[in-house]
Amino acid sequence: MANGAEHDLGVAEVLEAEAIGPPGQRRFRLRVTAGDKTASIWCEKTQVSALSEAVQQVLARHRSSGAGRRPAARALEPFPDRPTHEFLAGRIALGYDEDADLITLFATDVEQGGVNPQPTVRVDINRQAARLFTVQAEETVAGGRPTCPLCKEPLEGTEHLCPRTNGHAEDALAEIGPPEL
Repeated sequence: MANGAEHDLGVAEVLEAEAIGPPGQRRFRLRVTAGDKTASIWCEKTQVSALSEAVQQVLARHRSSGAGRRPAARALEPFPDRPTHEFLAGRIALGYDEDADLITLFATDVEQGGVNPQPTVRVDINRQAARLFTVQAEETVAGGRPTCPLCKEPLEGTEHLCPRTNGHAEDALAEIGPPEL
């Protein structure tokens, strides 16, 4: 067991979110590059979004004097067709090492199951890589279908049966206006 995980990748140079496929049929994955080790962690769109928010919260809670503006998004880095580690994430968790000023990402393979499964991969992310990830992940998530401002579910075409209206509004979107894109 390497620092609480089956595989400890060390400090990542790159953490990215990628969406593959057309909107409505996209699959998401986290791409990690740490030296000669790579990990392709397949996950849900909501996991990517939640991870980005959590990383932003950790960065805000542990501000450093060198914290500046948010970086601009950039193109995805080259990534191998066959990463060192590849799995579908069941759980994703974060930690923070105050002394080293590193965010630690733990991802657990969904097939591990059990009550307290051991994380499959552990990787540390420095502040700059974490900030780049949040910008890039937000862009990746936003690149899909627009979401309903009430229920946050994807909008399909012109009709949307929003559970938040509970059947009491013919077209809630007409009342509140379209989502901002």
